[in-house]
Amino acid sequence: MISHKDIRDWLFKGLALEQSLEQIEREGIALRPASSPAAVQRVIPLEDFSATVRQAAMRAMPAYLAFFCLENSVRELVVDRLTEKHGSDWWNTCATTGMKKQVGDRKIKEGENRWHVERGAHEIYYTNFGDLKALIVNQWQVFEDLFPDQNWISTRLDELEASRNIIAHGNVLDDRELTRLRLYLQDWTRQVG
Repeated sequence: MISHKDIRDWLFKGLALEQSLEQIEREGIALRPASSPAAVQRVIPLEDFSATVRQAAMRAMPAYLAFFCLENSVRELVVDRLTEKHGSDWWNTCATTGMKKQVGDRKIKEGENRWHVERGAHEIYYTNFGDLKALIVNQWQVFEDLFPDQNWISTRLDELEASRNIIAHGNVLDDRELTRLRLYLQDWTRQVG
């Protein structure tokens, strides 16, 4: 016969396990399948939205997460490589005049909305995805050991930008685009490490 103590111990072990799993997920390690509403509900409650919107969000989530990681990985690579080659002031010497103006305008606009969190401490966080490609191509000598040629990186980032913009504007990629995204992410991680 199961005692009350056994049931209580089992219950507390289950609760402790659930808390541990939640902590692991907060650290970015997926334990639940992307299709599990519980994975999203931990981030923000969605029950106030229609079933259609929630279902679309669940379909968009894997692509959004992938693009978040990819875009920030490219940003890290650009910052690391250009800092190593040109020093901490690389932005002033490597960014184009157009990039500097666009970033300056964004920072001014963001400064007017002080209630809102800033994008990041460095100018790289105010650039467009396409600007990352331009920085790599314009400073090719800093990146040429990583990529087969400029066309390889340009083509991939251009094609990824089209899909990224769909996701960034609240839309869902179809299966064909998701397949392309998976392949290009694999290419990126194999190429860059």
